[in-house]
Amino acid sequence: MPELMLIGTAHVIDLESPLERYIKEFDPDAVALELDNERWFSLRSNKMRSGGPIFVRLLARLQEYLGETFGSSPGSEMLAAAKIARSIGADVNLIDKPILPTLKEAWKTMPWNEFWSLISDSFISLVGGGDFNLNQSMRTGDFTKELDEFSSKYPIIKFQLIDRRDSYMAINLVKLFRKKKYDKIVAIVGEGHLDGIATRLESLNPRVVRLRDLLQSKGNSITFSIEI
Repeated sequence: MPELMLIGTAHVIDLESPLERYIKEFDPDAVALELDNERWFSLRSNKMRSGGPIFVRLLARLQEYLGETFGSSPGSEMLAAAKIARSIGADVNLIDKPILPTLKEAWKTMPWNEFWSLISDSFISLVGGGDFNLNQSMRTGDFTKELDEFSSKYPIIKFQLIDRRDSYMAINLVKLFRKKKYDKIVAIVGEGHLDGIATRLESLNPRVVRLRDLLQSKGNSITFSIEI
């Protein structure tokens, strides 16, 4: 029976130490990351997309907004997970959809009310404001309130950027088990994707490690690393 562990993360928190403990304890054949090839290259080369036309900047801001709200935008914790995988001889696999086509599809299907709300929410960040959501939810790892609010305010965007990606990543995890014959996989995804993927892969009875579990394992030494 294939064994799957799903770990929920947040990209603005240093999680290398608890990630290492959970991954090494599970001892997987492979570590799967919530990344596509473009973002993997950007992270490894430290060349993140910036500037450009307002359309591209708003798309980028939308991705950042999701990351800040749900810990779903990958960052240093993905590099840390890849390093840990290599240290134990596990393969590294990228399981997420290409982000730019995904963002463009969300943009095309976005109704006007969500569009204007996004413009309003994005403007402050584009001119350098915003609080980056370093609130109690980020500190406790519980994003239930934020996810409910986001689902209510942006149902179409949530469907395109969270729900569809949940399905895509779940399918890719099944493919890894079937085609590469892995026995044990650890998937590192944003906390906002955790429940969606776990529900879609219920038949595999995945072990779910939530962000709050990582934070509790880390103890009180929580370090935030924000790139503006």
